[in-house]
Amino acid sequence: MRQLIDDDLNHQNGDGSLSFKPADGQIRSAKKTPHHSTPLNATDFFIASKLSEINSLKYFLEMGQLIVMVSDLIHALQKERGASNLYIGSKGQHFDEQLTEYINAADQRVTEFHAVLKSINSHVNAHAGNSRLLNRIAYTLHTLASLPQFRAQVRQLSIQSDDVITVYSETISGLLSIVFETADAAIDPTIARILVALFNLMHGKELAGCERAVGVAGFSARQFSAQQRGRLQFLIEGQDRCFELFREFADPASGLLWEQYTHSFHVAEIERLRRVALIDHPQMIEPEVYEQWFGLLTQHIDNLKTVELGLQLHLQQLCLQRVSDAQKMLTQQQDMIDTLSTHTDDTFVVLLSHSHMPNLSTSNAQDYYQSEGIGPKLGRSVFELVQNQAHSLQQMQDELTAARTAIEEKKIQEKAKLLLMKNNKLSEDQAHKLLRQMAMDQGKRLSEITRTIVDMAQNFHK
Repeated sequence: MRQLIDDDLNHQNGDGSLSFKPADGQIRSAKKTPHHSTPLNATDFFIASKLSEINSLKYFLEMGQLIVMVSDLIHALQKERGASNLYIGSKGQHFDEQLTEYINAADQRVTEFHAVLKSINSHVNAHAGNSRLLNRIAYTLHTLASLPQFRAQVRQLSIQSDDVITVYSETISGLLSIVFETADAAIDPTIARILVALFNLMHGKELAGCERAVGVAGFSARQFSAQQRGRLQFLIEGQDRCFELFREFADPASGLLWEQYTHSFHVAEIERLRRVALIDHPQMIEPEVYEQWFGLLTQHIDNLKTVELGLQLHLQQLCLQRVSDAQKMLTQQQDMIDTLSTHTDDTFVVLLSHSHMPNLSTSNAQDYYQSEGIGPKLGRSVFELVQNQAHSLQQMQDELTAARTAIEEKKIQEKAKLLLMKNNKLSEDQAHKLLRQMAMDQGKRLSEITRTIVDMAQNFHK
């Protein structure tokens, strides 16, 4: 059995053997097999399969700590972005104290983010297939390191409001990609669904933060440019898509809390001010509206954060429960194998699937469980365990399909958008609008259009 991350699961004995420590606390030894001993049998690899499952679940339990820290850091940066825009909009006359407070809070979250990364560094590096995740973390650390220089520009009023939005948004985008890559690697379907829901909730919340910033810029100027109106429309539509996916994959309690918030008074007021901002030829906007807008969107974002916290707690509890269930199951199965292995028999068994022997009836199937080194009772039991494990893994794979489809469609959409932006020199808003227009003109789903664009680009470069 291979050694697990958690020291409680394995123990190195003085004689060089390995011991498995199940949930009941009893240590069972598995001597290292000399080269001349009996070869490893099905039970060895069955146990290894269960241990591998526990390893993966424990890994996502640790990643849950990182996701919580990412969430808190994003929320702090969103507050800092809002205050920075208000500070610039007032020409540095207002919001100085609030900005200082938010910067200090964000710096504290950055410190905590580094601490969590340090605590899980070895496990993240050791986990197979993490190259994309590690690359996202590297990018995020790079953008966070540039924050002090950028903040100095804000204080000096030497940067435009649109550039402020861009800098913060790129940093937050890097943090969101960490959550996205974590969801993409999930092997437990229930955990994968919660991670997909959490990513889309966090992404929608970030788009709401961007909407707050764009709205502050327009309302403080007392009018919106065509570019700002287009940006607002893009952000509103993006939130609708994110929250739709959130509702599809979230647990019932989180979904119910979300519904309660969407019917609140402040959401209705946000809709009213959105209509004011999106009018093509609006009258001059009252100067105090931008503060009202900022307060409403801040309340909305804080409410989304509350839903986010509930979803994070659900994720942590789910991971703990999955680890506990897997450990208990392994203990029970190990007990059965240990008990049956003491009942020797003159015959031996082989693990055969009935699908490979279609003429084998249930009544005489036991006569054919023959192989070297395992008695019939143990052979039948291991056979059932292996079949159950295979069935469980297949069921998990089937349930993962929906979550993976949502993740894959998101990847393809981003690739298609980047291709249009690069080849046609479009902004992100323009590229998204073009994709939607193509989907409507051709009567196809947006995912079909984006897949076609990406496939054509790949074929062109072959």
